[in-house]
Amino acid sequence: MSMTESTAMTAAGFEQREHRRRSLFSHTWEALIPDVFKDVPRYYRVGNVVASFGLWEVWVWQFLGTMDLPAGAKVLDVCAGTNDIGIRLLRRRPDLAVTAIDRSREMQEEGQRRARSYGVHIDSVVDDVHALPFPDASFDAVTLQAASRHLQLDKVLPEIRRVLKPGGTFYHCDMLKPKSRLVERFYLMFLHFSVAWTAVIFRSTATSRQCRDYFKHAIANFYTAEELSEVFRLVGFTDIRCKKSIWGGMVAFHASHKPADQSEAPAAGAR
Repeated sequence: MSMTESTAMTAAGFEQREHRRRSLFSHTWEALIPDVFKDVPRYYRVGNVVASFGLWEVWVWQFLGTMDLPAGAKVLDVCAGTNDIGIRLLRRRPDLAVTAIDRSREMQEEGQRRARSYGVHIDSVVDDVHALPFPDASFDAVTLQAASRHLQLDKVLPEIRRVLKPGGTFYHCDMLKPKSRLVERFYLMFLHFSVAWTAVIFRSTATSRQCRDYFKHAIANFYTAEELSEVFRLVGFTDIRCKKSIWGGMVAFHASHKPADQSEAPAAGAR
């Protein structure tokens, strides 16, 4: 899909959507999600595979297939979790320099253990991704996978744009709100039950079980693939490309660029 297929969204519409998401989920994001990610590192990857009936692996490889990285590129993996993306990148491209950032120390500890087991090196930073602790124009590429639903996009996207070098690329993948209402209905039902049985199988903590409905509601109040393309445009990215996976955009892969011409000013939400 190209931008010609996009859904119009104004800066005011983006601001209102983010305000609504904050009003609905700020307590969950601040009080519950950190505890969830203390519980899940031990089974995070396998749990995602189980919950998606194996589709998780397909999505990850499809996401990696969208990336075209220059030799020796410096890559920042935002919300890196257990370093799945960084490890896979380095096993294919040892010339890359990967930095991981995640606010969960437990997830990054597991990610570093996994990186060592695969014989790759990833620099690890534990910090809030809404205020990236890196200088302007530090990275050739930034990746963000399966985490946007838990973030304030009007804060994190301008930060990602800031730390990208001019001409750098932002690669994004997440579970999104399907454009079709019918698909969305069945998708949310599936998500509700898949999260529930995964919690039972892996004996999740009470906090993790408490968030069961949150994951469904986070999707219902998120963006479609087309809307997300418009959000990236509003923040100041250009040459935005989107490829949908199955179920009418249930998962989509975006690639967008920071303009090489610094005179092209960012739009809504950017600093």
